[in-house]
Amino acid sequence: MKSMIKTMKLYVAMAAALLMVACESEDKMYEGKNYVMFSDSIYTMPVMVDDQEFEVPVAATTTASYDRNYAVEILHEKSTAVRGVHFDFVEGSNNITIKAGERVGMVRIKPIYSHMERNDSLVISLRLLEPAEEQLAIYGNTTRIDMVKCYPFDMNDFIFPGGNMYMLASFPFSSDTQQIRVNGEVKDDHTFILKDAFSDIYPLRLEFDDSDPLDYTIRVPEQPAFKDSSYGTVYVRSVDMYPSYFVVPDHFFVLYLEVYIPQLGSFGVYQYIFKCITQNEADDMDNGAA
Repeated sequence: MKSMIKTMKLYVAMAAALLMVACESEDKMYEGKNYVMFSDSIYTMPVMVDDQEFEVPVAATTTASYDRNYAVEILHEKSTAVRGVHFDFVEGSNNITIKAGERVGMVRIKPIYSHMERNDSLVISLRLLEPAEEQLAIYGNTTRIDMVKCYPFDMNDFIFPGGNMYMLASFPFSSDTQQIRVNGEVKDDHTFILKDAFSDIYPLRLEFDDSDPLDYTIRVPEQPAFKDSSYGTVYVRSVDMYPSYFVVPDHFFVLYLEVYIPQLGSFGVYQYIFKCITQNEADDMDNGAA
């Protein structure tokens, strides 16, 4: 999901330099021709509630002694989101004001969360309507906004009462993939204690991070996981190269864990999939009905 995070495409170094000098530097002021453009060419907007508002900056390379007003239009042929269905402009206005003495104005957009489906691919393509002499032709006057429906995280809703789940796993000293019923308990809003996954003596601490709704991740601190008759205490930890993550609407999470012994080294990185289940589903598994 990292690829869905907001990105910026600057087609030429000239455009980047103009914006950097004009909008960020207090020591050196750009004194050339005025250009007006969207600050970024692509945005990704995580939508989590109906009352959210998003701002899309429009930047000018120079200031003016008066308010400057611009408008944007929707490029319908390049858009999949429908105004009035999936989004609208705040206060119904697609006008932008760059105030006197300033260089940035905002297009304000309000998505309609309740009209979005989970798998919708919703794109808003906008074109800035500025005078031809204010357009930096090689950079362009359009931007693309990708709206993504995201789901707020609540540990007590994500983990069903009882902390029941099943685990699909292969183990460091076995090539077999197994389905095992495990459980755990909610420690706090972002911490879950996983029991019986590897042994009944070492519960695992999982730290859920919902700071980026486009990239929900789990951190597993270095900790003992089980004892082996040959190697002694075996440890696990999450690794940055293979981020562990969770999916809110499906109530499941995936751990990529390095299995290792501090004094000897690593046995490799293994994937473990956990699906949260209800008490009735857990009972069915225990009774062999699942």
